Amino acid sequence: MGLFSSDPIVAKKEHWASPQPPNVVLHALTQAFSSHGERLRHVGPRLEVRLGSRWKFTHLGPFFAQGRANIPLVLVFVTAPSGYGTAITAHAFDTLGFRLGDGSVFGVPEALAWRVEEFLTYAAGVVGVHRPGPAARPAPGPVPGAESLPRQEPRGFQ
Repeated sequence: MGLFSSDPIVAKKEHWASPQPPNVVLHALTQAFSSHGERLRHVGPRLEVRLGSRWKFTHLGPFFAQGRANIPLVLVFVTAPSGYGTAITAHAFDTLGFRLGDGSVFGVPEALAWRVEEFLTYAAGVVGVHRPGPAARPAPGPVPGAESLPRQEPRGFQ
């Protein structure tokens, strides 16, 4: 591992098959992702979807819901006609960019992997492909030793 890196921390590529024609598949993906305000780019049979905000995620991190919602990802869908409909290649990766080390601090790789799985499952569902989604996250347990800490009452409420 190098001291600095700009490679994605998480990247995943999958191949799907849909019985729909390529133009219908691209239209369905475009409609699904444009309704959320993501940045879309079409180039022929390729759709690129940019999600999140590197700035917001860097400042809020994976600890806050707003930070996790802004994980910077790119989803690339490439369609090609096939004998049964459309062959789809889905590629998802993070765009955190230049950083110190491999980025494996504070649960960042886990948060990125979760978000990639979430969006790939969503995209697969949009085009009618069954893809098992990520399991539900377990609720975080109590902080060890928290019960022995003195409780501070909120001020102004007496």
